[in-house]
Amino acid sequence: MYASLFALTVGLAATASAFDCSGPYFNFYNRRGDAMSYQRLDPALNPGTESPHLHSFDGGNALAASMGFDTTQESSCTTARIKADKSLYWRPTLYWNGNNTGFYRVPDKFLKIYYKFGDNGNVRANVTEFPEGFRMIAGNALLRHDDGVVGTYKGPGLQWSCKGKDYTHTDATGFPTGFTSCPEGFASQLTFPACWNGKELDPSAPTAHMAYPTGNSKFGLEACPESHRTARFPSIFIEFWYDVSTFDGQYKADSNPWVLSNGDPTGYGFHADFLNGWEKGVLAKAIAPEGYCNCGCGCGNDQMKTCFGANGVNDDSDAEFKSCSAGGASNIASTPLDKLPGCNPLQSGPADATVVKGAGCAATPAVSESKKASSAAASVTNSPNPEKPSSAPSSGKATAVSSAKADGYTSLS
Repeated sequence: MYASLFALTVGLAATASAFDCSGPYFNFYNRRGDAMSYQRLDPALNPGTESPHLHSFDGGNALAASMGFDTTQESSCTTARIKADKSLYWRPTLYWNGNNTGFYRVPDKFLKIYYKFGDNGNVRANVTEFPEGFRMIAGNALLRHDDGVVGTYKGPGLQWSCKGKDYTHTDATGFPTGFTSCPEGFASQLTFPACWNGKELDPSAPTAHMAYPTGNSKFGLEACPESHRTARFPSIFIEFWYDVSTFDGQYKADSNPWVLSNGDPTGYGFHADFLNGWEKGVLAKAIAPEGYCNCGCGCGNDQMKTCFGANGVNDDSDAEFKSCSAGGASNIASTPLDKLPGCNPLQSGPADATVVKGAGCAATPAVSESKKASSAAASVTNSPNPEKPSSAPSSGKATAVSSAKADGYTSLS
């Protein structure tokens, strides 16, 4: 019932990120629609201050500029499907910049999050739950070219994909081209590293404490580099889905209208962060040697309730689940912007981007002369086309597709 980008591209995904549709793991869809919050915060890389760019956050709603495990447990709700998962999952916000009228935030559809803890099929990898306060990052925000690692199992296995009619799809490591609409969604996917050296994340070297399994025939810790064998955690693989139907017909097949909030028009700089907020013991039970949660690609709510208890899973109809939010959001870009929030000029590479610092790095609403006459409509619709508001879930056509696909969870399978 709950098919996905992953199921359709299983051959590619197996090569790129060492994932397939068998073996010990579970997955869940988070709440569909908007992310839990959009803020210029990054409690992993920029604790206690503003982040250089805007992020889209999902998970527990106790989001703060500086936070650890105890703060996550103060969450009153979570947009994760499993109530005990008060972790934070965040990534750069996606914008559309296709008609020179400003940057429009692309509506989110949902995340599909996989926890895998097996090697070579059905062999459990003897993983452990994440320690309190643990955080990590996958991907490189400054990358602007395919470095030969970013799209493979040696790295995050980054992939972008457009789902067209009749289950066609266009895939690439950076932003793909060759289409003018994605009727069933636009998505990115990546995998977090799983091998730990026992140290905390260092913002000056944020990926040093973690490494990816080597992909050889070894198992468990033996599949990790010798430098990172303090512990092995479940591999977190995430599909990030977007509704781009608002922009149908407003860009050409050979154009690339997408931009990430970190000033990346290539897609190679997509990245994601994780801060552990699982209630103690819950994840450990789900990945235990005996009785672990093992519903693979197709975990629905019934399977999740078997794993996490009848009252441990958020249903789409739950009012708290539907309304879960971190409160006020800074620089949410509710109207078109002349520039991205923060100091993020577009840097297309192929050299790595440089970090721009300085005063006056706030979001600036787009108020050019050509748009003054329609500024009121633009502020209401948040759209390059007033008949298609980019902050709305979808057009009528896309809504019809969504309602026929797993209660709104469209897929590439």
